[in-house]
This record gives sequence, structure tokens and C-alpha cells, in this order.
Amino acid sequence: MRNSTEIAIITKLMKIAKLEVDITQLLVNPMDDGGMGSLAIGENYAGRQLGEEVAEYMFKDIDGTSVSAALNVDQKGNLYELDIWKVDFSPTQTLQ
Repeated sequence: MRNSTEIAIITKLMKIAKLEVDITQLLVNPMDDGGMGSLAIGENYAGRQLGEEVAEYMFKDIDGTSVSAALNVDQKGNLYELDIWKVDFSPTQTLQ
């Protein structure tokens, strides 16, 4: 994990999804999403396929714009990505 905000968001999403994973051991890489803050989780991200969304959390960025944070698993049920989407597509300031 890169920062405390990302840790807090993933922790909240994992609680919603009722998943227990040691997030300090997660391998994460930023995704090319225009600075919104999405993260690829685990090894061989490109070689796996999206399975389903297991949790979603909405919050306001510091500029007041709505942000959706979704935790997705791959087709085998392994953590796959933290999908961050800011409704105006601008970079998410809260995660920086």
C-alpha cells in the first residue's frame, strides 16, 4: 500500500465484503486512470480477469466531488483491484 488513505479505504471495503486479508502483504500497483487512484492488486494482474465487485463505498473528495471506491475480485475470488472513480473524472485529491 502506498499511503494511509488507501489503507483505510481498502480496510473499509474488506470489512463491507467480510474479507480477512493482511493488507500489509498486498502487492499493489497504480493503474493508469487519470490520477483517480485505482490500484491493481496481486501478481500477474494483466493475466487475470475481473470476476465481480464485492464491496463499494462512496465518499466526497476534498473538493466536494463524489468518489466511488469499489473492491473487485478476479474470477477465482482473489483480490483483483481497487477501482476508484471520481464522477467528474478529475484526479482524486484525497488519495494523494
